[in-house]
Amino acid sequence: MTAFAADDKEPPPALSGRAGHDPKLVPFAVTDGTVLAVLDVGPPTTDATAVLVHGWTQDHTSWDDVTDELRPYMRVVAYDGRGHGWSDAGPKGTATIEQIADDLADVITGLVPHGRVVLAGHSLGGPVIMAFAERHPQLLTDRVSGVVLVSTSAAGLGRDIFGLPPRMTAPLMLAQPLITGVRKLSKSAVNFRYPGLLAIPLRFGLYGPGAATKHNRRRTAAQVSRSHPATTAALVDEMARHDRVPVLGDLDGTRTVVLAGTKDALTPIAHARAIVEAVPNAELVVYPRAGHMLPYERPAEVAAQITRLASTT
Repeated sequence: MTAFAADDKEPPPALSGRAGHDPKLVPFAVTDGTVLAVLDVGPPTTDATAVLVHGWTQDHTSWDDVTDELRPYMRVVAYDGRGHGWSDAGPKGTATIEQIADDLADVITGLVPHGRVVLAGHSLGGPVIMAFAERHPQLLTDRVSGVVLVSTSAAGLGRDIFGLPPRMTAPLMLAQPLITGVRKLSKSAVNFRYPGLLAIPLRFGLYGPGAATKHNRRRTAAQVSRSHPATTAALVDEMARHDRVPVLGDLDGTRTVVLAGTKDALTPIAHARAIVEAVPNAELVVYPRAGHMLPYERPAEVAAQITRLASTT
């Protein structure tokens, strides 16, 4: 261990390498010391920054196509949440939606201290932004000019998955804590070491018709594989309990757009409509025949919504 004198600066944060290393990413330590991996691209002098929050078992690469659309025009900060992508997992017990929302607040204050911010959250990223609005209302008011909620839900996750009726999903919901309880005991650094095999079943459920290309399935499988098993298992329990419909009014005053695909089997379009009903002045944009993975399936359209909210008009 290297010793530092009392008047020395603290050493810069460093990633543990839990899922390997990517030279494009920079480390950023949040308040509790957990080090996150961050992609920071685009013009550094722009007055607007898109901060992109990924979904469960995914990472910043789920936004790659959207980032490519945005980076010529605005700064993009896309980071891996704790226990996802190349980020460290953090202390035991910190895999909560509230903690990840606090991490988002740290990312904004630490990496984007000036200018307008547009938040975009896909899938689990939606509840994270909702919790951020609840827990950090002043930061939301002062810094965030728009919110884009993509293929997400404010409550009832899993109860209508794949379009199944409640009588069929109820047994799955009862069994879920038992399954995740075992998985939370895992000591493994990553979820799966053979993403090529995982790419095969990903043809079903995530994508709309024609969008489950080999390229899309392989990169989604890679994300799931490098996420942290104990973290992602704990977040399943979190998502099952998640109900922020009563506090969605916290987004009042912030321009909000909700994006949904008609073929989304994980968060069916009824979830998007429920958010719009609860958020004053929110817009609903529906993409026919699109599935859950809108950042891959409709990247130009998702980017256009972010760019629109970044404008001052």
